Amino acid sequence: MGGTKNCPETPRQRMIGMMYLVLIALLALNVSSEILNGFKMVDDSLHTSTLSIDEQNRRLYQEFHAMYAENPQKVGEWLDKAKIVQREADELFNYIHQFKVDILKLADKDIADTIEARNIHKREDLNVPSYYALHEGNGTKLKEKIEHFRDLMISLVNGNHGDHEVFQNVFYTGNINNKSWEIATFDNMPVSAVITILTKYQNDVRNTESKVIQHLKESTDEGDARVNKFDAFVVAESNYVMEGQEYRAKILLAAVDTTKAPNIYINGSKLAGNNYVTTASRVGEHSYSGYIEFPNNLGQIQKFNFTSKYNVGKPAAIISNDDLNILYRGFDNNISISAPGIPTENLRIDVKGGTATQKGSGKYIIKPTANSVEVTVIGNISGRQINMGSNTYRVRQLPDPKPYAIYKDNNGNIRSVFDGSVHGPTFVAGNPTVTAGYGEDALIQANFTVKSFAIRIGRRTYNSNGPNFSAEQIAVINNLPSGTPLIIQRIMAVGPDGLDRNLSAVAIEVL
Repeated sequence: MGGTKNCPETPRQRMIGMMYLVLIALLALNVSSEILNGFKMVDDSLHTSTLSIDEQNRRLYQEFHAMYAENPQKVGEWLDKAKIVQREADELFNYIHQFKVDILKLADKDIADTIEARNIHKREDLNVPSYYALHEGNGTKLKEKIEHFRDLMISLVNGNHGDHEVFQNVFYTGNINNKSWEIATFDNMPVSAVITILTKYQNDVRNTESKVIQHLKESTDEGDARVNKFDAFVVAESNYVMEGQEYRAKILLAAVDTTKAPNIYINGSKLAGNNYVTTASRVGEHSYSGYIEFPNNLGQIQKFNFTSKYNVGKPAAIISNDDLNILYRGFDNNISISAPGIPTENLRIDVKGGTATQKGSGKYIIKPTANSVEVTVIGNISGRQINMGSNTYRVRQLPDPKPYAIYKDNNGNIRSVFDGSVHGPTFVAGNPTVTAGYGEDALIQANFTVKSFAIRIGRRTYNSNGPNFSAEQIAVINNLPSGTPLIIQRIMAVGPDGLDRNLSAVAIEVL
């Protein structure tokens, strides 16, 4: 046989690719090239892992067909089910591959990698995944195919509740942080991250295919007559771990006799049981090898060699300023944080040069107290506090807003004027006031209060305390002849930073 029964597996990190990159409003994207390179490293690791699983599956199918040739009556039913698994796995794997190709065609146009879907040029593009998956509805189609595959695999391992839980977790398509699976997976996500997520699903498809085929082989009981054939297997909880995390794997011998325990050696040292645990201390690919000793029916000791490898990634946090790439004094600066493969509830921040107030999962308001602010993300990984990365922001004063005169026209619509003309009677009747702001299209928004202003007509000025025109100012404007220039000047306003600002004048012609 090619595996053993009752081999529980802690679900691999639920979504290596499911990275909740809640990044930026408008032009506030602050994704470094190191983060995008990190996605490429994870994608390459997953491809390597998938190739290894493909080779294992190829051997499993060969063994299944050999078993059928020896005993077609006993094995035939299970081989038919194995063929269904192979067909369904290939169909979903290829659909996901075409999904990636279609995204790259939209992002990279004529230079898109339509063969392997691994070389990405516009890897930081946030719009293409959302358009293809959400606007065109392809995300829902993918979700339905994943659910169909998951439910079918669960039905084929009926009775093995351990695998049921693993498949439910690996192919989870329910809401994530109160968002649908489609939105959490594709909305506002860079192309590089989405491609990695899809590669992760392909890896999960092949890994699940291997588990189900192994289960079907075990169900034939054909191994009872083939105990002279053994294979060594390494079953890892995850082939990708963060620096500082533990790498865990089970070393198993196929078709074991439950009355005999094999001896397992790694690097010349004997394991206590079949659990291999080591701490991931360096970034990169790591390999290890060993052998299993097991006595055959004649009492002779047989040795079975094995090798395996795993990848260690550098902890990477994503910090984005939702408003701009700098912070402003006296202003509620919005910050979002996330980290690949780590739920936002397991992240927190440490701020130097400012104060932080949490306003939601992965969301903070930063108020600077110095000329620069350093934000560090701390992740809780397996009970350990890991530094996931940091970013330093410069601190600036809020820019001066633009002053406006606003009033209601005869139809009750709000009108604003900075440099133009108004109809005198309409302006006066429309309860005019003076206000200040950055405009609807500005990258930041802040509230300003006008404390006082004056109007100048010719050489005379008339003052007002507050944003409203005084009775004297209204009376003067009401009696102006058509074509008279009106200058609103000495406009004093205060913003959220508490600073008084003398704003520029507003020039209006009264018609």
